[in-house]
Amino acid sequence: MQESGWPVIAAAISALLIGAVWYHPRVFGSLWMQGSGMTPEMAERGARYRHVHFILGFIAALVAADVLRLLLRSLEIRDAFGAMHLALLIWIGFVVPVSAGALLWEHRSVKFYVLNICYWLVTLIVMSYVLVL
Repeated sequence: MQESGWPVIAAAISALLIGAVWYHPRVFGSLWMQGSGMTPEMAERGARYRHVHFILGFIAALVAADVLRLLLRSLEIRDAFGAMHLALLIWIGFVVPVSAGALLWEHRSVKFYVLNICYWLVTLIVMSYVLVL
């Protein structure tokens, strides 16, 4: 695992790219909009703040990537299999239960819940892999 910040930046960028594809209307974006109650008009109104959303999303991805890097380093994980195993454990132990609030308390659909937790599974696995390259 490299000591420079470039792997963290690359992992954060990978999260943004995965999100751009995952939530694109031709992939799962329409399903996400339906499950979230978002209308095309609401999305259009929010588009003027797209640059702010991008910056905040990138900062959030940087934080997640850096914490993942710290965990990988603390556990002395240096191989892809170990990194992906840690990503899976983080997903099972944190993402799946915390995201369940949308299903349980916000009354979102099971499809919406599965869509979002699967995004995080893919993202964590890719980020962990990028961090141990």
